[in-house]
Amino acid sequence: MSNEIRYTIKHVGINHRDEDGARSTAETLCALFGLEISQETPAALFAGEIFEVMKHDRRGAHGHVALQTDDVEAAMADLSAKGIGFQEDTIRRDEAGKIRFVYLEQQVAGFAFHLTT
Repeated sequence: MSNEIRYTIKHVGINHRDEDGARSTAETLCALFGLEISQETPAALFAGEIFEVMKHDRRGAHGHVALQTDDVEAAMADLSAKGIGFQEDTIRRDEAGKIRFVYLEQQVAGFAFHLTT
């Protein structure tokens, strides 16, 4: 199939209720796996490029999985044909207006999923 959508895991998001819990988990992951805090935002800390440790628990009962794909819009069309909906308020676009990020409406086993380039 030449139009097959390919997905790779970009990172796993782990939810916490607050910044202290997130920082503790991020530091533990860094110590266990030889990582460093690679980025900190108001919402999260990244342990290397593998884990996004959230300072809140807004998306997904347990967290989220970020799926990287070459063409988010093509992936959305494919998933839509399978009955999957999207959280329209999470759409982010590039400079040309092409969708580069979106959360799926459905959770799987307590995890939210988002598509990204």
